[in-house]
Amino acid sequence: MQEAPVYNRELVRKHQSLMLEILKEVHWICIEEGIRYWLDSGTLLGAVRHKGFIPWDDDLDISMPLEDYYRFLQIADNKIPEWLFIQTKSKERSFKRYYAKVRSSKGRVLEEREVKKISRGKKVNYNTGIYIDIFPCITIRDGEGDSYFRMMRAVDRVRKIADVYAVIEPLFRWFERRWHKGWDGENLIVVRSVRFPEINFCVPLSSLFPLKEYEFEGSKFLGPANPDPYLRVLYGNYMELPPVEERKPSHGVYVEIF
Repeated sequence: MQEAPVYNRELVRKHQSLMLEILKEVHWICIEEGIRYWLDSGTLLGAVRHKGFIPWDDDLDISMPLEDYYRFLQIADNKIPEWLFIQTKSKERSFKRYYAKVRSSKGRVLEEREVKKISRGKKVNYNTGIYIDIFPCITIRDGEGDSYFRMMRAVDRVRKIADVYAVIEPLFRWFERRWHKGWDGENLIVVRSVRFPEINFCVPLSSLFPLKEYEFEGSKFLGPANPDPYLRVLYGNYMELPPVEERKPSHGVYVEIF
């Protein structure tokens, strides 16, 4: 087997260790408070295929039901250790995302758009600590996917044109109430909230609950009941490794561990 492209494996591993620390803290808050979450995207793929991080991954994603997401944001500030920060648009208006990140003060990461901004002489005026992402999810009726995703794209265009929190946040909440069908019923599919317009994500609710434990880096975390349809939607033949030239970090252009 060919060797993967050269990158700083030691730095990636330290980055992963800090993300794992954040995940453990979030996990225990969720367990204590009865908040549902699950490993998502490449993190779930890593759990299934590697029982931990994909070796070159520099990202960690979890998702929550919309109701649990809001509850987590309400209580987490009083429960997390002082080296963590719950980042949302409501706290840092210059932050461009409408979903949440949990940031660590033990390191710093800059993504490509942030590095470009700095190279143009501009400042990044929000917390850039090592992070994990938390995405809120809703359910819609099977067969409503095309309509929902058209709406998501339209709302995302509005956000890019007029990124005003006082306008966009109420708009997001209105659409969430309009579409969300709850977590108990038949013929429902799980999709990202309009806050994160990922149109490829659309999985049957029956594949998600009841959540089950997965081994991840020697610890246990929660994930979907049946990861196969979940991962096939996102990655197709997910057990096949990507080409050698693609086995490299894709999020952090600049990473610093304190």
